[in-house]
Amino acid sequence: MIDRITVLGGSSVYTPEFLEALLSNNVLVKELVLLGMPGQKLDIVSRFCQRLVKRSGHLTEIIPETDPEKAMKGASYIINQVRVGGMKARIRDEKLPPQFDMVGSERLGAGAITNALRTLPVVFNFAQCAEAVNPKVRIINLSNPVGILVEALTRYTSLNVVGVSDLPGIYIEKIAALLGREPDAIEVNYLGLYDLGWIQDVKVAGISRMSQLLEMVEKSEDEFFDHALIRMFRMIPVRVLGVYYRRQEVLRRQQTGARFRGEALYDAEQRILKMYARPSLTKVPDLTRQRNALWYDNTIIPLLQKFEAGRPAETILCVPNKGSITDLPDYSTVEVPVCVSAKSIKPRKMGMLPRFLSGLYHSIKESDRLVIEAVRHKSRDLAMQALAVNPFVPSIVRASEYLDKVIRQEKMDLF
Repeated sequence: MIDRITVLGGSSVYTPEFLEALLSNNVLVKELVLLGMPGQKLDIVSRFCQRLVKRSGHLTEIIPETDPEKAMKGASYIINQVRVGGMKARIRDEKLPPQFDMVGSERLGAGAITNALRTLPVVFNFAQCAEAVNPKVRIINLSNPVGILVEALTRYTSLNVVGVSDLPGIYIEKIAALLGREPDAIEVNYLGLYDLGWIQDVKVAGISRMSQLLEMVEKSEDEFFDHALIRMFRMIPVRVLGVYYRRQEVLRRQQTGARFRGEALYDAEQRILKMYARPSLTKVPDLTRQRNALWYDNTIIPLLQKFEAGRPAETILCVPNKGSITDLPDYSTVEVPVCVSAKSIKPRKMGMLPRFLSGLYHSIKESDRLVIEAVRHKSRDLAMQALAVNPFVPSIVRASEYLDKVIRQEKMDLF
């Protein structure tokens, strides 16, 4: 049994999905601490979680908490799903960049940079608290932008931090199904930076099945497979990569009245919270599940099980490079296969980047480094440099106008 799991951002209306994943997979937890801001939302979500536990017959104690030190003390794991500024901040990261001719996203480009500028100071404060009261805790980061947050924490704190994404697992399941295998029976050579990943090779019993797989994918009508990119590079990208290769088309859609994901989620959150407030509700409603958040069941639960089992097992995580990709700095976070055990996390040696990826990945990692330094030194100049070198940002003139507006709007502490 796990003694305590602490959820940062525990008042999220999606926290009950995490709890339900724990319960349905029989992951026994003595205490689940939900850390949130004081107010009605934390109370409503925690009470609903208590009803879920009661209905399940499990003995997990749900503890709402507003004091980070009390919440983190004694935790075996900390799940970070903090969204600083709430869903309205995500909407700003999606809607504002297109007004300055840049793709809008909370995890790519200009929106990811301003998301990091907003989020990192809060996350650094949480990390300082964790180092003081629970320095050996494992931290699993879900918050965007994943790569920047994990790199900041692993470079500038002593904490044990990994980042997770549901995309690698989704593609592994799809590929395994095409090959008629279970996901555990295939070896995937995956190379990425959080949401920008490629599958270079797939082996079964040590033998490459990539050529056969590419033929199967060509015949597939699954929208997750970007056929144009697969034909061009003979590798399988995750779907977010399509944004980079179609930047102008994506921007045009965003500038011509497309509804942003954050807007839909914000509307859903308001309705979900009203549902949770009903004392008669004792199961997660369908509206909550419409977000189709697969990372709890498909990613977080298996990772917790691997940590708890103690036996070495492989998974794909966002971790410090440490020589996995030989032409990126050791401190850069990358998303690669890792060997997980109770005591360590070791990234697989992946070698050099394919030449067509090298420039893109180096630019993104330098942008990540600069935005972290911008937060540490409260520097507008470094934040501007992060925008200038980012491959999703086409104009320093428009980027500078954008950054100044964000700093004014959000009263960011940059000089």
